[in-house]
Amino acid sequence: MDVFKTTVGSYKEYEISRERYFMVTKGLRPYVVADSDGHVSYYAVCPLCDNPIQIIGLNQEQQDAHPRRPYGRHVAHDVPGVAGYDEAAYLACRYANRNYRRGPSRRPPGDRTGGALYRLMRDRFDRIEYLWRTASGIRLGAMALRRALTLWRDNESWRNYDASYRNLAQMLFMGMPEQSLYGQSVIADGPVARILDRAEGITLTPQGRYLRVGTTRYADITFTVGPPVTERHGEHLGEWFPLIIALDGRPVGGPVPVRTDPGRVGHVLSMDAWHDDRRLLGIAEDVLGCS
Repeated sequence: MDVFKTTVGSYKEYEISRERYFMVTKGLRPYVVADSDGHVSYYAVCPLCDNPIQIIGLNQEQQDAHPRRPYGRHVAHDVPGVAGYDEAAYLACRYANRNYRRGPSRRPPGDRTGGALYRLMRDRFDRIEYLWRTASGIRLGAMALRRALTLWRDNESWRNYDASYRNLAQMLFMGMPEQSLYGQSVIADGPVARILDRAEGITLTPQGRYLRVGTTRYADITFTVGPPVTERHGEHLGEWFPLIIALDGRPVGGPVPVRTDPGRVGHVLSMDAWHDDRRLLGIAEDVLGCS
């Protein structure tokens, strides 16, 4: 893997480099550990499964003919002060050895990562809605969002091993029944708007930078979100979710890829200067309980 984080339950991850690792960890215990022979190991946390990882090649000699970029590798043991090892989470992790898995599809009740995802959805729901809206191009009203969040709660979707700190916005809708687009808004000039503009019987009324979806006849216009698609490029792991627009039960246009962006997700979720949307946070409190 080409990313790491320092805390179990955190959504903030960093690209692996010698400079970034030492800036974040300060080169101190429990992340940097020397054994009795003087061999130094560099530890961190996997951004997806919250298991301990070791950073390999962090201080590789620059004079090597073909120096490899440092990368993260899971370790099958606890690293005190960093993270405990959870084998089921490792077997289900997309960063794990692809030839040595897959474990159960659902996290057990009380799982540490599942609990962190639940709290994140509850406490940052307005930011997660913003990430969904900007990634998908669909802006949903309060009733539609409440329905989606209620289904997410009833299905205990935070226990799905596909759910991660990166993709809560997409996982809010993944595998759920069709969601109506009638009366909702889409970003003007976005891929969803372009599909709807070519669909028979659909109207798009300008509202600032959005378009309100309507119909000229009775028509059932909906969207669904499919399971994540993983793309590997060396140590880098990309991910996108297929968004399907349907008119009267038939897909129109091709799937719209709704991509995850870990750097942007971490930035939005951790921004100090954020104007909380009390209406959306109130919905999350009603559905998911108080913090």
